[in-house]
Amino acid sequence: MSTRSGRNRAELIAAIEDAVRDNGGRGQLLHQAIAERFGLNPTDLKCVDLARSEPRLTAGRLAEITGMSTSATTAVLDRMEKAGFIERVRDPADRRRVIVASTGRREQELTTAFAPLRDAMTAVLESYEDDQLELIAGFVQRVNELLRDLTAQPAAGQVTTRPAAR
Repeated sequence: MSTRSGRNRAELIAAIEDAVRDNGGRGQLLHQAIAERFGLNPTDLKCVDLARSEPRLTAGRLAEITGMSTSATTAVLDRMEKAGFIERVRDPADRRRVIVASTGRREQELTTAFAPLRDAMTAVLESYEDDQLELIAGFVQRVNELLRDLTAQPAAGQVTTRPAAR
């Protein structure tokens, strides 16, 4: 059975898989270029996002979220701290625990760096009807849940997938 575009379901799924893979690669290249402006790498830049959004983030929690080793996590935190994005502060409730906190000092620079992407994405999304935006939002949320689950897997060779809830 063909769709309005003349492609069958299998062709559409393959086209979406290809487009998502291409999107991921292009996103990585863009993040690489932006990260380099700040003397970071793309992983560091993603960890900056986590430090800005994850309350009471610790190095251990960052390692858990990203799947990185503790030594790799420490290296990322060192670079982020040197670049002025984060600071390590003692947890007032437990002085043995260290919290990774955003300094907020470079927020405007990040906003400016990502403004062209944000503006272009807004223009693309404005071209869709509300019901289409709901569908797109649901798809992206489900893919993000899948990516979170796959990242949490202990080793790439042991990845198992489960369908995301609808």
